[in-house]
Amino acid sequence: MIFFAVSLVAGSLFAQSGRLPYSKKEYLYIQHDSCYLEQFDDSPNLDKFFDKLDKLYFQGEGQISILHFGGSHIQAGIWSYSLRKQFESIIPDTEGAPGLVFPFSIAKTNHPYYYRSDYEGEWEISKVTDREPVDTIGLIGITAKTTDSLAQIRVLFNPVANINSRRFDKITVFHNIDDTIYQISLAQEELIDTFLVNRELRATEFYLTETIDTFDLRITRVDTVEGEFLFYGALLENSNPGIKYSGVGINGAATFSYLKADYFDTHLKAIKPDLVIFSIGVNDAAGKNFSKLAYINNYKKLADKMLMVNPDCAIIFTTNNDFYYYRGGVNPHYNDVYNSMVDLAKDYNACVWNMFRVMGGCKSINYWRNDNIANKDRIHFTRAGYKILAGLLFDAIMKDYEDHLREKSK
Repeated sequence: MIFFAVSLVAGSLFAQSGRLPYSKKEYLYIQHDSCYLEQFDDSPNLDKFFDKLDKLYFQGEGQISILHFGGSHIQAGIWSYSLRKQFESIIPDTEGAPGLVFPFSIAKTNHPYYYRSDYEGEWEISKVTDREPVDTIGLIGITAKTTDSLAQIRVLFNPVANINSRRFDKITVFHNIDDTIYQISLAQEELIDTFLVNRELRATEFYLTETIDTFDLRITRVDTVEGEFLFYGALLENSNPGIKYSGVGINGAATFSYLKADYFDTHLKAIKPDLVIFSIGVNDAAGKNFSKLAYINNYKKLADKMLMVNPDCAIIFTTNNDFYYYRGGVNPHYNDVYNSMVDLAKDYNACVWNMFRVMGGCKSINYWRNDNIANKDRIHFTRAGYKILAGLLFDAIMKDYEDHLREKSK
């Protein structure tokens, strides 16, 4: 039965003009012929990722974990969330739970566009973009700290999240578990079936008797001794077959920024990604002191962390988009960034998606800006632009997946 389904998909689904809403040639400067994953050797981990897609799509079994990693492009959430929806669009009922969340309102900065937050209490923030972060930091790249007796964090989902299809019944709260001065619980306390402190993940896990649609954490001081509560973020999950997609991005982050995250490896174990999409580099390349060697070494450290948690993890490196410096100059480091990623892909049997070339090459950001799909800063994109990028990257991945399906259908 699975081979019949594979034949149908390979022979008809991927040939439908409506497969990808942004695959049509609406903007002539977008280089659709260049929209593919570059591979420089066999990519066995990508094949393993596709095998897991097969199992989910054709047998309705399993969960697939995807981690999209970057800076401000990913903190905005539109690119990563739109790409998640593209994966889910292939077959109904594969919507996964929200994944990683953080109350960015505490930091007075933007959320990923599909959720929002509010809070009570006095909080301080440390980020991987700080020159020397005051507090320890986890995978998400930002930490909230309070010393108040009572505090609260709420994460609520905007209509675009379609939260009714993404309800969750497992919550992993990443925090400083060694400090017992504070006790945490959920506002929906009556729904807690069990909870446990997971020392391997440095987190408290809550298992609920039914699914919920809001993360509402209560923090209570239970001792008069001086202390502090550090919140590194939360992972919202359920046990349904589907796509588990999380975006990790902090405005201004470069490759070296995340190397400051003390519990990066620890929290990554909770995600255990099957596919990592690396989209960091604009902030590395946007300086006159850009070093190709340092860039490669930083990326190697990050890639090694991913493979240490899951040796079967597939990796896609996406190049920088075309952009201008804040002072108005064209980015001169494109070739160095691209060549760095080619070297990395060869070392890790990974893939490169040449976003710079696909969007039209040098100075093409001006075309995107003129069509209102890039912002006036000529670095970031509008909501429509990020959705186009998601469609293009998905198109590139699906071209390889189509070849995978054709091979299986023979």
